[in-house]
Amino acid sequence: MKTYDIYFSDQSSSDNKGFSIKTEEKAIHMAEDILAKGGSYIEEYAGGTISVIDSEGVTVWSKPIPKA
Repeated sequence: MKTYDIYFSDQSSSDNKGFSIKTEEKAIHMAEDILAKGGSYIEEYAGGTISVIDSEGVTVWSKPIPKA
């Protein structure tokens, strides 16, 4: 069964949350919430991207993170 995680990246580095979310829809909803609410990852990766990537390494959703 596929799982999904949320990744943050910019030109120099990347991080992921370490989630094993069971559905693509829930993972996308969580990523949209994180993007809307902000926080340390959003600040750190401003100008980069937030993505939902499945356990097979396929990006299923991605959006740019606005610069502050």
